[in-house]
Amino acid sequence: MADAVGIITKIIEAALKIKRAADTVKQNEDTCKQIISRAEILCDTLSQHQDNRELMNNSAIRKALEALDETLGEALQLVIDCQEETNVVCLYFKSGDLSERLKKGGAAYIQEEHGRNVDHHGLPFK
Repeated sequence: MADAVGIITKIIEAALKIKRAADTVKQNEDTCKQIISRAEILCDTLSQHQDNRELMNNSAIRKALEALDETLGEALQLVIDCQEETNVVCLYFKSGDLSERLKKGGAAYIQEEHGRNVDHHGLPFK
């Protein structure tokens, strides 16, 4: 259980970093605000379940949490990239492409990149 709880702690910390970073973005503000909202939902949901031993001992849940942690790390980097007026990432991607990458975070990203089915809270289901 410690592994899953540790991952949840990392996810919550990443979500808080995303929130702080998104509050100061210079580009794609609306999309970054949506990411804040999703991160807050994830924090609330995961906080409620981290004491559930059966859930935390489930290897599928642990793998989904690891994928979510990775996704939030990528989302954080994209939000940080939006903090700058002119950024190499923003020059490389058209702003619409960057916005789409930002929107892709969460459930859609996990499904596409990791082949896992997740509900609207980012929790796996079969």
